Amino acid sequence: MYLVGIAGGSASGKSTFTAALQTALQARDSTLRLEALTTDRYWQDRDGGPRFVSPSSGEDRFDFNHPDALDQQALLADLNRLSATVDVVLLEGLMVLHTPAIRSRLDLRLFVELDADERALRRMLRDMQGGRTYTDPQMIVTYYRESARIGHARYVEPSRVHADLILRGDGDFAHTAHMVAAVVSDALSAGKAG
Repeated sequence: MYLVGIAGGSASGKSTFTAALQTALQARDSTLRLEALTTDRYWQDRDGGPRFVSPSSGEDRFDFNHPDALDQQALLADLNRLSATVDVVLLEGLMVLHTPAIRSRLDLRLFVELDADERALRRMLRDMQGGRTYTDPQMIVTYYRESARIGHARYVEPSRVHADLILRGDGDFAHTAHMVAAVVSDALSAGKAG
């Protein structure tokens, strides 16, 4: 199994690039056994995961922007299971390059970067349309300020040093995905030959 990790900040374009890369890989080889996973599927139970107290409201809230929000054991178990049945796994999420147990499994490490103001605006629009936990603009902004922005600065942004390639989140994903797909295809061919 060839494992591609796609990290980056909230609303940077990780999911969009993952979809473009999946399309590009399948266009190169329609027989390729491919799985796309998001770490969003592996959030811990909200009662047992990391929490913070909101400075503005005093409420106790789940912290989706902390590495411990991710159930690493469940994710690693799924990767082990997929290694026997899949050629390529595309794994996208905030902490993919931050978490050593995950990072060490990656064959190719990508980081999608985008300016903070653009990410914040994208996140606001996405969430107001029901894309995440809150749809109220005030709640979205408050959570961004008190959790997402802090988690990005502490964990996500520093993890970019582990990337093999840094992609622009406002770039031409169709073009970039074809280039990355060529790298993955070449690696798979070299692995079969070796």
